[in-house]
Amino acid sequence: MLVFNLKKIVVLGVSLTDDHKKRLSSLGELIAFPSPTSSKEFVSKSIGADVIYSNGDYLLDSLPLLKNVFVTYPFVEIGLFNSEELKKKGVFVANARGGNKDSVTEWTMYMILSLFRKFYPMVRAKESFPFELQQSLNGKKVLVVGHGVIGSKVGELCEAFGMVVSYLDKGNDLVVSSKDADLIVNSLNCNSTSKNLLDEKFFMGLKKGAYFVTFSRPFTYAIDGLIKAINTGIIAGAGIDCDPEEFGDTTNAFYQKVISNPKILVTPHIAFSTQQASVNGKEMAVKNIEAFLVGKPQNILEKK
Repeated sequence: MLVFNLKKIVVLGVSLTDDHKKRLSSLGELIAFPSPTSSKEFVSKSIGADVIYSNGDYLLDSLPLLKNVFVTYPFVEIGLFNSEELKKKGVFVANARGGNKDSVTEWTMYMILSLFRKFYPMVRAKESFPFELQQSLNGKKVLVVGHGVIGSKVGELCEAFGMVVSYLDKGNDLVVSSKDADLIVNSLNCNSTSKNLLDEKFFMGLKKGAYFVTFSRPFTYAIDGLIKAINTGIIAGAGIDCDPEEFGDTTNAFYQKVISNPKILVTPHIAFSTQQASVNGKEMAVKNIEAFLVGKPQNILEKK
């Protein structure tokens, strides 16, 4: 294997398997630290590193402070940064693109079914309830906003349920694309073009009775605009996973705002959380390092 002069590999807060330790050690000096507790500690532990393998803690804040290093992590989104500015300082960032696609799409389909069929209150029901007909997914029009790995997988599964799927790609008119949609699925990544793309005007202009499902960060959509559209009867309901809040944290302000609306089904950042996604992400991060060190970088992020 041809290895360049990138020899020092610093691992921050990631528990390595024996296989990953062996593979990374074969590429150079491997140094593993616990998760940093600040950006200052992140940078100090990374001094002299040619590669940083991070669990994500303080990574976003630390990126502008780094120089001449390849950075990777075992998941998909960390937020907005300017990759062009980082490249000027020799910093390249790679993610585990697609590693959690199955887990996130499973969560998405659960939310879609829950909104249209309203299964949740009828599961383990303890009191009788009157007969009521709900809506089948078959024939419903869904617009997937964001046509990446996860958005494409969501579209495939929706089609399997007989839904009519369209995607919002770059250059498409958002208003025209969404006007007849029964469901909007937000699959946007964080970048300068997606910032607050789904704003109050967007939500207020949707078809009456439409649903909204998002596993993307609120950087991409206006939560207050969504809630206003729900309260005025335009949007019938929503499903939200609270990324980037801590897994399982129901105490943060964003979660509390969302859960206060009874028509929003909300989870505390759990869409990604399967054993398979964790294994996939860590394997992809190691492969990113291996590929970069032989001059064939993969999954390099382009953001601004």
